[in-house]
Amino acid sequence: MYGIDYTPATVPDPKKDGQEFYVSNPDAIIADSDVVFLNTCAQRLEKETQVELCVVALGSIGDADCFDFSYELFQRWGIGGKNKNTGVLMIFVLDSHDFRIMTGTGIEGVLTDALCSEIFRSLVPVFRAGDYGGGLCLGAMRIYEICTDGEAPEELKNMKSVTNRGKYAQMAADDDDDDDEDGWDLEGWILTFVVAFLIFLGIREKWLLRKKCPKCGKRTKLAKNEVKQNANYKHGGSGIYHYKCPKCGHEWSVPYTTPKLTVSSSSSSSSSSWSGSSYSSGSSGGSWGGGSTSGGGAGGKW
Repeated sequence: MYGIDYTPATVPDPKKDGQEFYVSNPDAIIADSDVVFLNTCAQRLEKETQVELCVVALGSIGDADCFDFSYELFQRWGIGGKNKNTGVLMIFVLDSHDFRIMTGTGIEGVLTDALCSEIFRSLVPVFRAGDYGGGLCLGAMRIYEICTDGEAPEELKNMKSVTNRGKYAQMAADDDDDDDEDGWDLEGWILTFVVAFLIFLGIREKWLLRKKCPKCGKRTKLAKNEVKQNANYKHGGSGIYHYKCPKCGHEWSVPYTTPKLTVSSSSSSSSSSWSGSSYSSGSSGGSWGGGSTSGGGAGGKW
């Protein structure tokens, strides 16, 4: 359909165009106005929280597994600040109907697998309606709200793409009204919730922190998450992920840290910088911060 099956090595890096760019949209799958919104949202998120959000929309990745593709791309670009690892990758693939949110090791305590799964489920009807850019904008806004623990600022609310957010909220409300007219009762909602929750648990278990064995390359799941300290508004958190490969038996551990929770700032300064990453309006060429991931997040087929 698109003529190009991208590999992690051939996906255009938006940072080549400048430090203020966070979106790779080589097949023009999403509208320019949505790209502007996503860049603005990501710029503001990084300035306020040091979380580096990358959005990739591709026509095809061939027969590649979306998890493996996302993992390699995240590591290749080094999304998120070095030693902070507070990067987030949202990747959308049109022909295979894949979507995934992948998180850096330093943000997993805030943007948990469960929250990533919740975001994915909320975007499925938007993607199926054909509004791919609108869905990605909704996902970016939700990530912004979770990471800042606050409401979206007027700068983002007033942009075109968030108007779509209200449209879908109204569509959901209209659907609820129709259901009520058809006699949909509380018991029906409870049953639906229970079924959806059980499905979610199955999906979450399947994808929970899958990681490649450094010895044999087989993907494996997290064996144990040893939490040393939970993050709060005064300090960050820390812990150790323990892995054991089911194929070769190799065992290894990955220490991680999570940032302290922050409250949304109203700062509108034009530039700011941190160790390992920087943002500067109008710059020519740039790079990601050097972060890494252990495969946290969630996704699936829409």
